Amino acid sequence: MCDSCPCQQEEKPQPVSQNQFTRRSAVGLAGAAAGSLTLSACSSSQSESLTDDAGGPSAPTDMAAAADVPVGGVIKATASGVSVMIAQPSEGQFRAFSSVCTHQGCQLNAQMEKSMTCPCHSSVFSLEDGSPTGGPAETALAQFPVEVKEGRIWVG
Repeated sequence: MCDSCPCQQEEKPQPVSQNQFTRRSAVGLAGAAAGSLTLSACSSSQSESLTDDAGGPSAPTDMAAAADVPVGGVIKATASGVSVMIAQPSEGQFRAFSSVCTHQGCQLNAQMEKSMTCPCHSSVFSLEDGSPTGGPAETALAQFPVEVKEGRIWVG
């Protein structure tokens, strides 16, 4: 055997000083950086959010045509990633409510355009003020400002 052949020489571990950057510390640092970026990407300020604290649009949003909402009825409208229930309890009087049931957070349906009903536990809500009229829900739906402009319903 020859002493100069690198394949025959035994490698001796090199001592690591306290200030030396190791592969293990590099991998750990990369993982921490990736986690920080992921968390910062997931968070957003209120001004960037499409919804307000109650689940309605954070800014006035064109949700539907006024002609699409029957008198004495309700529709579920979605725009800009936000869903709301829009009711017209009497001619020309529009109301907008959260589409989330106050009982356990299920998405409401516009039942035959006559009522706001929860498919999970059958809670029913008033078209006039969003108060519960049946089922296990005990709290009224959040209500949002509504404005009709040029035949369109703006919510938020």
